[in-house]
Formats: sequence, C-alpha cells, structure tokens
Amino acid sequence: MKSLLSLVFLLSFSTVLALPCNGQAGSYFINSTGEQGGFVAETAHVDETVYLGKSVQICDYAQVMDQAQITGNAIISGAARVYDRAKVFGNARVYERAQVYETAVVWEDARVYGDAQIYGFAGLKGNVQVYGIARMFDATYDRGFYY
Repeated sequence: MKSLLSLVFLLSFSTVLALPCNGQAGSYFINSTGEQGGFVAETAHVDETVYLGKSVQICDYAQVMDQAQITGNAIISGAARVYDRAKVFGNARVYERAQVYETAVVWEDARVYGDAQIYGFAGLKGNVQVYGIARMFDATYDRGFYY
C-alpha cells in the first residue's frame, strides 16, 4: 500500500511539473492559419499577428507582438518582450525584462535575461547567455557570457 501511495504521489507531482508555465492559468493560442499554437498565460499578452509553435510557452507578464515568431520549445517569461519581426526558437529562453526585437534571432539553447536587449540583425545561438544591461546587435554570437 505504501508503494502504491508513493507511486500516486510521484505521478501527481510529475504531472504538475509538466504543466505549461508551471501551472499558470491560460490557454492555447490559435494562429491566424487556424493552427493551434503554444500556451499563453492569462497574464501574458500575444498579438494575433504573431506565430506560436505548438510547444511554446508564453508565461507571466511576457509580451509577444507584431510579426514575431516563437517556435520549438522556446519559453518567454517574466516581463520579457519579443516584437517586430524577431524570432525565438529551439530551446531558447527570454525572461526577466529582456527584449528581442527588429529582426534579431535567438535559437538553440541561448538565454537572454535581465535588462538585455537583442536587436538589429543580431543572432544568438548555442550556449550563449546575454544578461544584465548588455546590448547585442548586428552580429552572431554562439558562445560565452555577455553582460
């Protein structure tokens, strides 16, 4: 009996961990093509003109606007903003108060957080982390820490 209760607890706990945005209330976005997109928390904002892939999570007070595209397993959270024609995909994360805009691209395992801004033709890929008050533009960065 003890084993059965332990199993039920573990299954319940793992289900909570698997919920999008750590269990925040919200719903799945419908793209303008009619296709189901990713999860959007009730407190987040997503323009109807953006494209969200099925596994995307837009959490907390994040904003995704204009013609931005978020795909793969990307997560946008905190008070982060992705807008203009920016793209975030793969396992990339944009969070806290970070901004990705203009035609910037963030992909693979890249992380953007703090008050960092990624813009212009900037590209972040791989294991790069940009944070603090860093400003990255018009170049591709594929590793390292920038702040």
